[in-house]
Amino acid sequence: MISDNKIDHRPITVTTLSPIHIGCDEDYVPTNFVIKDDSLYYLDMAMLADVLDDKQRYELGKCHTTDAIQRFFKSNREIFVPLASHIVGVATDIAQAYEERAGQSNNKNQFQIARTAYRPIDSFPYLPGSSLKGSIRTAWLDGINRTEQLEQFENIDEHYSSRKLEQKLLNFEKLQDDPFRYLNIADAHPDEDNAPTYILYAISKKKRLSDRNASELPIFLESVPGLLTDAFISEIRIHSDNKNDKSCLTWQQLCSACNAFYWPQLEAELDHAYLAGMLDTVWKQTIKDLLREEFAELRAKHQGFLLRVGKHSGAESVTLNKIRCIYIKNGKPLYQKQATEKRLASKSKKAGNNFLPFGWLWIESCQDEYQYLSIALRDKLRPHTQILRDAQRNRLEQTEQARAIWLGARQAAEQKRIEEEKTVRREAEAAKTKEAELASMSENMRQIALLRNEIDKRLKTGRRINVNDQFYGGTIKKLALHALENTNWCAEEKKALADMLEDRAGKLMNIDAKDLRKQLKLAALRGQA
Repeated sequence: MISDNKIDHRPITVTTLSPIHIGCDEDYVPTNFVIKDDSLYYLDMAMLADVLDDKQRYELGKCHTTDAIQRFFKSNREIFVPLASHIVGVATDIAQAYEERAGQSNNKNQFQIARTAYRPIDSFPYLPGSSLKGSIRTAWLDGINRTEQLEQFENIDEHYSSRKLEQKLLNFEKLQDDPFRYLNIADAHPDEDNAPTYILYAISKKKRLSDRNASELPIFLESVPGLLTDAFISEIRIHSDNKNDKSCLTWQQLCSACNAFYWPQLEAELDHAYLAGMLDTVWKQTIKDLLREEFAELRAKHQGFLLRVGKHSGAESVTLNKIRCIYIKNGKPLYQKQATEKRLASKSKKAGNNFLPFGWLWIESCQDEYQYLSIALRDKLRPHTQILRDAQRNRLEQTEQARAIWLGARQAAEQKRIEEEKTVRREAEAAKTKEAELASMSENMRQIALLRNEIDKRLKTGRRINVNDQFYGGTIKKLALHALENTNWCAEEKKALADMLEDRAGKLMNIDAKDLRKQLKLAALRGQA
């Protein structure tokens, strides 16, 4: 903590207690991911042009529907997995649904998955400071309303906007006079270890037993898992030079206001007559233990506070007690004091229990003398945290290994291509040189060179030929006799032919060297008796 006369500056750590999803108006869509082994691999589309071969580009070009595109990526996922720019864990049931239905023409859900807020530079999740501040503001407004309650007719509805309510409770009219301008919260970013994310279902459940089931159309959400200690770090700055006595903010007052508002809500959720029985029992007991022990002591010392942020936090967490007026759209729109449904996180679409609520955080700025409480909190959550981080680390390591193999194969293929190009160039240059040499020769010397080339081609096969072979009788022997009988062959040319035949033809022919010299009359060609 750093304080001066006007600013209280505190570093804070954020521990997720349940899945957190902060909307960013972006989805994972079928054209930028594949799912394999309970992991989503997000693809860098800029790399596809370099990776796909001509046949694959042609196949992709023929895909004119979302189903066809999904089938293409799914069938070629082994190619794409090593190219993933980042990886997200996926609930097994969702991965299985992808296997069974992705690319099917009758698949109503095209596997669009809502992304949580992330940093564009590295795709790591983060918590916007505005989300944290908005939740703190709700708790602060509720605290004021407990002592200076608004009249019943001032309840927020279509006739009385939330802005009017806030202006009245905080005693300001112009935006520049809003006392929360003196509270600054930085975006909360992961520490050294990237906070993993996980894709699961968000499923609606009625808050009481009813003949009418809530709509359970599967919604896929990327979220930061719960029970992740020190998932994010941030800082909070409280300016003390504002003149509004209703909001002379201090750290201690923020802790008191947030805990007074959110603590009873979390306890009520854990003990709900109907929904509590659906919650994951291990998670529920862990949170109850924390509320009774470490959180309770840290709360008493004003070292931290509960907060609820993000999508599906529940209408009760974003509205004020006593004047709560929740818009319910159920055939005929109406306003009620309580929501009738709640979205819960689940790894299975049809699970009857093991659900988790969305949005719960613990915000902490612990002084040295109370670090033993913070350490105890981390020790209690370490087994859960370690499982999550180890799973993410394993996913990253496997992808790195796959990428290394892919890069090795790519580099080998590139090296082979370069060597083949060099060979082609060398052969072309050699052929050009031979052509130049042939052009500079006499007609007889050119015939010798051409015959030598033909013999060399056959020598490369490693197979010898007999004297009854057409190439021997019709080409080799014929040229030797022709040179010997024609006067237009000079002595030098005849000798060159004889030397070439003894060398090359001797290696090619399946015949004794002495018999070869005799049949081809090499001595006569050399002018010997």
